[in-house]
Amino acid sequence: MANILYRYLHETQHPITGLLESFPRSEDPELQGVGFTYDLALACLVFTHHRSLAEAGRIAEFFRSMPLPTLHGQDFNTAYHVRHGLPALESTVHLGPMAWVALALTRYGQATGQLIYLHRAEELLLWAGQHVPSQDGGFAMGLVPPWTDRYSVENNWAYYAALRAVTAAMPDGPQRQALTAQRQACRMWLAAHEGMRGAGDAVKALDVFTSALLVGPGAHLEDFLPGQEDTVADWGMGMIEELESLFHVPASFGYDYADAVEATRARRARVNWLEGTEQVVVAYQQWAPFLEACGRPVFARKILRWAGLAHAGVMRNSLVIGNAVAIPNTDAPEPIRTFADGWLARPWTEPATNGTTWAYFAETGLNPFHAAPERHPVNASQW
Repeated sequence: MANILYRYLHETQHPITGLLESFPRSEDPELQGVGFTYDLALACLVFTHHRSLAEAGRIAEFFRSMPLPTLHGQDFNTAYHVRHGLPALESTVHLGPMAWVALALTRYGQATGQLIYLHRAEELLLWAGQHVPSQDGGFAMGLVPPWTDRYSVENNWAYYAALRAVTAAMPDGPQRQALTAQRQACRMWLAAHEGMRGAGDAVKALDVFTSALLVGPGAHLEDFLPGQEDTVADWGMGMIEELESLFHVPASFGYDYADAVEATRARRARVNWLEGTEQVVVAYQQWAPFLEACGRPVFARKILRWAGLAHAGVMRNSLVIGNAVAIPNTDAPEPIRTFADGWLARPWTEPATNGTTWAYFAETGLNPFHAAPERHPVNASQW
């Protein structure tokens, strides 16, 4: 199945630019021909893992060749037109997509041994640390209002994961030490906003919980609770139990964007968010071995069973397009509002790149927040 998912993404890649459309066949005219930065980074991660380095390299080079962001620049934008690579929807820098780009560049640089991509990932994170507004270790969503006043917990988890990946690849020195200090401060900020959608925003969102789990028990042990395996195991079990209580959709094996309260505020029924469900699957795959090693085998087996059922449920919602499988954004019959103040998620009739990439991660057990094994070890003398 992983090969089928990969093949669909490969066939979606634009023959000239190498970019991918985020919602092929979307009925929303604003989304037609548009690829979101986040989705492009995920596709690069899939191609890199699949050893399709030519396809991955086209996306990695698209981002590497950009100049570093400026206040009013259009690089590292939220989305791009796939035919010509120019910004789409809004021309502004956002921290979350930039963090995912840094993750993709790091993985590609490790897989190919080309330090130029690792250097660009390092430069992006150093630039963000110097230019994106921050408070107490946490970073704002962007450089211009209203994003300068919004501190997304999900985006900070992605930024923290990117800092972990890049610092793991760097040789020791002043820049690595600076990014390590930034990483540790960001982790402390996240601890102060655990379970919140953002600073001062107590709305419950699934991706906040999955992000906290996806960084993995090793990250929590290294940066927050060193040597306290049992405490981390208890914390992880508590997060999983709360996730199941808040976001599990009744009478299904899927998970919603928000809890029942926020779904009601958005005036919609509960819905299975297929990308988010696969994030839960990957997170549970990540935690089960650790929990078993910490003496929680029953709970570990239980979450692996839940993960298997959830993944099977996602695959049943797949769209068959030719000889490839595409995973839609939701199983809703019509576009639905994710949160009361959120964007419209696409229905089951429209394939979504991010649904397909996360299905690939679940199928292969790849956690995109974790550094892949280095096929070409970094030589510190050449950095």
